[in-house]
Amino acid sequence: MDAELRKKVCRLVAGIVVADDDLDEKEDAFIDRLMLKFGIPADERGELFPIVDSAEAASEIKTLPKDVQDEAFSLLVEAAAADGKIVAEERAYIGAVADALGLDAAVVDERLKNAVG
Repeated sequence: MDAELRKKVCRLVAGIVVADDDLDEKEDAFIDRLMLKFGIPADERGELFPIVDSAEAASEIKTLPKDVQDEAFSLLVEAAAADGKIVAEERAYIGAVADALGLDAAVVDERLKNAVG
């Protein structure tokens, strides 16, 4: 995955962790770990903003290659569960992305349930 794709994925993930207007410290740490994993320097964190909303995320994810879509969706699920709960706004965000990818709602619900533990 090239640098541009890595930043796009990070923007999608940043969008979900603030979907409920409450950035928990565990969600913030998740973003930091993702940036480190993707080789994005901390001083480029500002490039993840402006944050995308669920409609933009649904549109944006369709522009990614299939393997990157799969990885991004998994990261969205992990990020939503990072603080130990998945709130309605995060479910809506994931639901919009899942619909864009043609994923079955029951499968998505099961993934969310398993992610929280």
